Amino acid sequence: MTMGGLTFLTNYNDTLEQNAEYLRQILPLMSKHKIATDPLNFAIFYEYIVGRNIPLKNELDELLGKQDAFTSELSVRLLKKHICDTSFDSLENINHILLQLINKTGEALDTTGEKASAATMDFQNQSKRLENNQNLSEIKAVLNEIIAGTKNLAETSMALQAQLDESKKEMQLLRQELAHARETAKTDALTGLLNRRAFDQKLNEYIESHKQSNVELCLLILDIDCFKQINDTFGHQMGDNVLRYTANLMKQHITKYHCAARYGGEEMAIIMPNTPLNRAMEIAEKIRISLAQHPLKLKGSKKSIGKVTISIGVSSFKINDSLESLVERADQAMYRAKDNGRNQVMAENII
Repeated sequence: MTMGGLTFLTNYNDTLEQNAEYLRQILPLMSKHKIATDPLNFAIFYEYIVGRNIPLKNELDELLGKQDAFTSELSVRLLKKHICDTSFDSLENINHILLQLINKTGEALDTTGEKASAATMDFQNQSKRLENNQNLSEIKAVLNEIIAGTKNLAETSMALQAQLDESKKEMQLLRQELAHARETAKTDALTGLLNRRAFDQKLNEYIESHKQSNVELCLLILDIDCFKQINDTFGHQMGDNVLRYTANLMKQHITKYHCAARYGGEEMAIIMPNTPLNRAMEIAEKIRISLAQHPLKLKGSKKSIGKVTISIGVSSFKINDSLESLVERADQAMYRAKDNGRNQVMAENII
């Protein structure tokens, strides 16, 4: 089953018991606020109750506090903003397929139920015919009718089981497609790094957790030097190649628990949980040196575009930090590196 590789649902990895507890919280909350329990709204409130999507939770808290009407337009906006940043046409297609699957299974259940009820009534009538009946030929006729009815009911049950098995397979494929598409929706198509929305969400999550644990957290903001000149001289295709090369270089130097993102344009960012400032500075310096010491060449040509450099600013988490304040200090450090001659790493403590 293919649906364009897009999604409006999250990747559900919680246990059956956890999901049951979420359900016990979701339905009363939606009922309290008079919100329709359709698939789109359920996806929104699942994310809200789970609590991992901090931006969504904050906006929903505000909306529910105002007690405004929860319209279909509002649902669409929340989904596009906080859960899905892909084509909404594909979201509608997924919803259509899901509803078709539900309807098909429901029709099979209804048909089986109707035939089972009819068979029950028929068996009752046949049972009455057998009472006090001494005619052997008539008894045989009744038994033949019961056997035929039993066979028909068994065939109907088998057809239902086949439909349920097929639905299960389709649901598994749909779930896999949604899980894959969820990851695609978090990724910048050009660089393969996290996109800006995913970066904001991830950084907010780390900030909230680090406020509780008081574990070190650092942030790098990286900006390719003179990137406009690269675009103007060699074209935007070369500019894209430089962005991809830089992104791959970043991935080589960070650990598996670091999160690299394309922050915007030629700016990139790395979230470094459980990383002290001196270690973050070391990694930043390795990225800077690796990029600067390998002049890039035009694809299919020996012609070099020259040395590409990067300026990097580093900030470390403070207990009262928000996403904005942590980013701002790293951004200021990066601009200080630019003003000081580019191709440098600057920490916030020298600003």
